[in-house]
Amino acid sequence: MNDLQIRMTADFSKETSDRRKAFLAPRPSLRQLEIKFGLFEPAKMWITEYNVSKDFYDPTDLSLYLNSISDRSMDIASRTLLQAQITQARNSP
Repeated sequence: MNDLQIRMTADFSKETSDRRKAFLAPRPSLRQLEIKFGLFEPAKMWITEYNVSKDFYDPTDLSLYLNSISDRSMDIASRTLLQAQITQARNSP
């Protein structure tokens, strides 16, 4: 047979796809804070900080968590940018 590749992808609802998309916005901030992270299906982001893992099912909860730790190493401009990116990701088609 020819070397054909088949890729299987999940067919998510619009709501789930929007949540997954909104989880993409905080990635630069997580990298800046040197926090390990991953996105699981259907729409769950996990982070690991100081060998403690946390799961987030709602991008807003992740944003609130990042705000709570932001005094450690994220300035106000970065936090505002993060919130704007999450809002934009949620509102884009």
